[in-house]
Amino acid sequence: MPQPQKSSLAGLRVGLLVLAAIGILILTIFAVSGDITLFRQKTTVRTFMSNVDGLHKGAEVRLSGVKIGSVKEINFNPQIPADEKAPDLIEIKMEINGKINGVDAVQRIRSDSIAVLKGAGVLGDNIIDISPGTTKGQPIQNNAIVKSYANKSVGDIINASKTAMDNLNVITDNIKDVTADIKNGEGSIGRFLKDDAIYSNLNKTVLQSQALLESIRKGEGTAGKLISDPALYNQASELVTSFKETSEQVKVALADVQAGKGTVGKLLKDEELYNRAKSLIAKFETTADKLDATIAKVNRGEGTVGKLLYEDKLYEEFRDSLSRIRTLTDGLEKGQGTAGKLLKDEALYRNLNETTTEMTKLLYDLRQNPKKYLDIKVRVF
Repeated sequence: MPQPQKSSLAGLRVGLLVLAAIGILILTIFAVSGDITLFRQKTTVRTFMSNVDGLHKGAEVRLSGVKIGSVKEINFNPQIPADEKAPDLIEIKMEINGKINGVDAVQRIRSDSIAVLKGAGVLGDNIIDISPGTTKGQPIQNNAIVKSYANKSVGDIINASKTAMDNLNVITDNIKDVTADIKNGEGSIGRFLKDDAIYSNLNKTVLQSQALLESIRKGEGTAGKLISDPALYNQASELVTSFKETSEQVKVALADVQAGKGTVGKLLKDEELYNRAKSLIAKFETTADKLDATIAKVNRGEGTVGKLLYEDKLYEEFRDSLSRIRTLTDGLEKGQGTAGKLLKDEALYRNLNETTTEMTKLLYDLRQNPKKYLDIKVRVF
């Protein structure tokens, strides 16, 4: 009877030994993978996002791709927001317990760190990736809030892809219609490809171009002479040389001008000439001021010119004088008065003409025979 009791005790010992071995193995695996956190200090940080598509409790939390913890809770904000895409719609609590290079990872998370929702693989699982903070930020405390960045979700990408595919389908249909029109010989491109007359004209154009190029190669025509005539080439070369010489002369002239030589150089560099020009401009300005003052006096009716322009009495006298002159000219035109008769009386004109003729004859006769008219007697006492 004692034998069966010893056998049961041995089996119990073996079972306990197996359980202990299994526990040690599990602890070893977790220790190697870094998931054992029984004796590590845990820090809770929070962030808010408008969408956590694919994120679940226990998902990894990474710091620039290095695992430092896991998602502890995913909760909706107790307060109902005004917008379904509000940035604080969902609260995410994360436990940070990892180490990087022997330093607690939480020390790398600061107030200027940013949490981003990212995909961990092709299966659609998402993770939280936190960017390391800088010295500009402050260290975070337990239950602190980390800023988040609204990343595009898979649904948004699919919707955008669907819109792009719809637009691509429309473009494909348009391309099919265009190619069908071209195939049927419709439109400019279709006619160009299908119309035999266009082909014939194009063929003729090609043949004419070949003949033209052949004549140019042989030196025929204006273009051929331009290309093949050595004399023309020599003239062009001389012209280029002349241009070079002219440019050199221009450079020398510009250098002389810069140095103040020559007329242009003196105009640009001579201080005395500048002063004279300045003085002349000042005189012109003074003259212009005086002219403005004179014009102002004339506008006010002052001075001789002003009175001539603005004094009514002088205007009336001038108008009366013009009337008298007009009356006098009308009388002359009608032959009235002495002057009028002198201008209009034909008999007076004839008598005056005859008298002039007689006087001419008398003077001629006097020169020819002065003794006839002059009787000179000399007496001696």
